[in-house]
Amino acid sequence: MDRRMSMTETNTDTDTVVTIVGGGVHGVHLAVRLLQADLIDRHELRIVDPAGLLESFRRKCRQCGMVEFRSPLVHHVATDPFSLRDFARARGRENELCPTTVGAERPTASLFFDHAEWLCDRYDLESVRLDARATDIEEARRSVEIETTQGRIASQWCLLAVGHGHSFTYPEWATELVSARSVTHVWDPAFDPDAIGETSSVGIVGGGITAAQLATTLAQLPGRDVVLFARSPFYVETLEASTDWMHFSGVTERLHAHPPASQAREELVADARYDGAMPPYVFRRLRRALEQERIELERSEITVATEAGSTVVATCRDGSAFCLDELVCATGFGSPYDGKLFRHLRQQSTLRTGYRGAPVLDDDTLRWRRQDGTPSRVAVSGVAAQQVLGPFARNVIGARRAGELIVGFLESELDVGKQEARL
Repeated sequence: MDRRMSMTETNTDTDTVVTIVGGGVHGVHLAVRLLQADLIDRHELRIVDPAGLLESFRRKCRQCGMVEFRSPLVHHVATDPFSLRDFARARGRENELCPTTVGAERPTASLFFDHAEWLCDRYDLESVRLDARATDIEEARRSVEIETTQGRIASQWCLLAVGHGHSFTYPEWATELVSARSVTHVWDPAFDPDAIGETSSVGIVGGGITAAQLATTLAQLPGRDVVLFARSPFYVETLEASTDWMHFSGVTERLHAHPPASQAREELVADARYDGAMPPYVFRRLRRALEQERIELERSEITVATEAGSTVVATCRDGSAFCLDELVCATGFGSPYDGKLFRHLRQQSTLRTGYRGAPVLDDDTLRWRRQDGTPSRVAVSGVAAQQVLGPFARNVIGARRAGELIVGFLESELDVGKQEARL
């Protein structure tokens, strides 16, 4: 049976049937699932992203020096779990599947992105991408109005697949220097590790996987001085949380026992994530660089940083001081609900939010609930869905689970819409 519903067969005059806001891993996976399920035609789909499909994620990998993934090879943007493995085998690239002590092998970043690009080309997803940023969403009973920097889109359904945006954290001492561009963050779009001079002195603030990867990458040039400011002992874990959370059953029921978008859910997710941890292979590289004295480890905390000409002087709590050409913070993301779009929706929208602005989502469909409690035409994938999916919501496996739930409910909703249009 052909389950595709054309826009001309509905009672709602819209530009698209489904609009996906965000062209990262989550947005691409949702698009692939929709098209592969044959629910809509390609011309009835729109992806709103100003950077290009997967480009923001690709840039982040390049900025921190990530060359291989932490997650296993079955976590990717296709629906078939073994698609990436088969892609590697067909091209003689099995050597880009890295060994691990837990579960399946892990892909290199190059292999992951080449496979994803192959999939985007296969479904011609670039042809449905709008080179724009979503700035507002107005939800009605039968449609969603999405305001973008390239105009307004009327869509029957909107799928929010955005990450943290520019919500990342800085130490308190860095506030003024950030404004002056003397201190930057590894996730700042303007940060370019390739622009750092070969003989520069670089300070990196942080003790987790991102800081370790960036430090070991920058330390590869022998003339560069790299100082890692890590105030706490290194924390080594293979994955971002217990594998129990990858099954999205059993342990996630503990989440759902609490009210949606509640403080209890948020704290449970925070406790479950191994924030600040690095996997064993990253720790081994860091330890080797420390032993070879390519990286200097400063265990004290920076308390004051001041500009001194074209350099920054960082003074630590133990009294030590460092004169640095570059000072980069790898201190993590801020709240997943503090991105510009989420902040705007929290202030202006009829969509319901809870603790610290978390969206109130339906546990079975990820649909965002309205103020009156009814499910809206907006569904959420990504880190903002962590109160439903748990600590892996932001990861590739979270995208796959979100895809199952969202496309599952859309299948029934589109069938209902098609039947109503025939009456």
